[in-house]
Amino acid sequence: MTTGKKHNGWLWVLALFAVCTVVYGLLSSYPRELAVYSDEVRYLDVARSLWQGRGLRVRNMPSDYQKILYPLFLLPVFWLKTTAAQITAIGWLNAALASSAVFPAYLLARATGQTRRRTAFLVGITAVLPTLSACATFMSETVFLPLSLWQVYFLWRAMAAAPRARMGWSALAGVWCWLLYLNKEVALYYLIAWALLRFWVALHDPRSWRAELGAVAAMLGAFAVCFVAAKATLFAGLGNSYNQTGWITAEQWAFLPFAVVCDLLFTVLAFGVFPVLIPLCGLQRPRPGTDPRRSQLPLLVLLALGIGVGVVAWSITVREDLGSPSPRQHMRYLEPLLIPLLLVTMDALDGALTPVRRRVLAALTAVWGAGFVIFCRDIGPGAGDNTFLQWFDFVADRLDRLPVLGPEGWLLVWRLVIVAGAAALGVALVRRKGRRVLAVSALALCVLCYAGEWRINRWTYGIDTATMQAASDLNDALKTLDGAVLFIPNGVRQRDSQLIDTYVDRDVYLCEYETLQAGGFLDDGVLDLSVEAPGPEYPGRPYEDLTGADWLLVSDGVPLDTTGLEPTDIPCPAGYTLWHNPTPARVAFAG
Repeated sequence: MTTGKKHNGWLWVLALFAVCTVVYGLLSSYPRELAVYSDEVRYLDVARSLWQGRGLRVRNMPSDYQKILYPLFLLPVFWLKTTAAQITAIGWLNAALASSAVFPAYLLARATGQTRRRTAFLVGITAVLPTLSACATFMSETVFLPLSLWQVYFLWRAMAAAPRARMGWSALAGVWCWLLYLNKEVALYYLIAWALLRFWVALHDPRSWRAELGAVAAMLGAFAVCFVAAKATLFAGLGNSYNQTGWITAEQWAFLPFAVVCDLLFTVLAFGVFPVLIPLCGLQRPRPGTDPRRSQLPLLVLLALGIGVGVVAWSITVREDLGSPSPRQHMRYLEPLLIPLLLVTMDALDGALTPVRRRVLAALTAVWGAGFVIFCRDIGPGAGDNTFLQWFDFVADRLDRLPVLGPEGWLLVWRLVIVAGAAALGVALVRRKGRRVLAVSALALCVLCYAGEWRINRWTYGIDTATMQAASDLNDALKTLDGAVLFIPNGVRQRDSQLIDTYVDRDVYLCEYETLQAGGFLDDGVLDLSVEAPGPEYPGRPYEDLTGADWLLVSDGVPLDTTGLEPTDIPCPAGYTLWHNPTPARVAFAG
């Protein structure tokens, strides 16, 4: 590629980045409140507590949560004066962060020698990925997407480099993997996949074992140095960020095989079936002198995908969907892998699959199709976890309206239609039929999935402007008050909690009425803070410093005894009332 063409390529990518930032910023900056508990509460609260210099705090209590990369990216928005302006700015910041994924996608395509047309396709798919619907949320996918593509790029540079340079790229990839780990623990699948890949290469070239061992040691060592240094300094004395990585019960072990099979089958579908199966059939042994683009990169991405599926099944599916015939799917942890999978799929098709490989592909397609029809049903609730499967969910959610067969029967028909469509797609790909049409269809499908997810997010997150402004004004008023503020919402993880969690950044204590009842704090009708230590449903621990509540912010529906309370003239959003409590140690309830 000439220098002029390189510059023109970068200009096009910069222009695309700017356009994406504006478009997704406009689509993601409407008045909204958080909706995903406990993820978004952690991100917002940790970001605010870091900005305020109070360390890691969630719900106004110390936290062990250490996935701070996304909160660190949010810090610039807190320069703005009001929380209404801050929440609006987060939409624009998310749009810029997520849109930056076009840069590593472009570099990866160039570094692997893709044609201009294929580079444009890969960058275009990146720009319209349904994952970018996360810009309207407070989730860390907006950071995970671009950083994951950079991770794949660094690993590619490492595998394509000479042995000595490979160690340097591997060390850089190790540091980068630690940054990804600060975003999501599941990012460790890159680390494990790299170690397994180098072991596989060394098996096929025993003379290279020293260089391969050095590459593994460089990545693992760089990651370990960053990890240990952070644990000894930033996170000294803190425990684990999550409680979903421990050992599982016998019942969960029994459910695990089904969870892995179901998750794997749906993952293959979410990625379009053949961007997984074709690279699998086209794998080449990494013998000396072979092109790593065809013998190593496909295996790296497939290993990362397989490990990611296993981690999701182990840490989420068996714990949150135990016994369910339709476990929720969690594609958001794997979605960035679509871009390198498409790249290696196009490379594999270039190699003109041999008759034997075509038969293997047909067999794998048949196995996947049979498994999908037999073991899978639907993807369960949680659309934000499955932006790649919006098209599947859109149809599945409406099948109960059809007569005769019933929901289960129509779901079976829908799965059979999908398998038949996948078979037709496979034939077209192998025979090189209509590839431009397929490429345009892939782009259109991504846009439609984004639109479907945006519609769901708009309904789930959106609030009216007046409510947003009223909540932001309440926050400003609360900052002028001396003493402790106790917020008592009506319902666990309900709308009234979401609004306050989003727009109040003062140090407010939160105890849900239902949680107080369940904990036995209201058996005598009085919450006595001088002797009792209540806490919120999440993080599930009591406050150690809540000895009195000078102000009570209460949601409508909470049976608060207001006899001894003093009304305030501070306006609140509809559904809330702020009271002054002359006896801070006691909060009485009616009935």
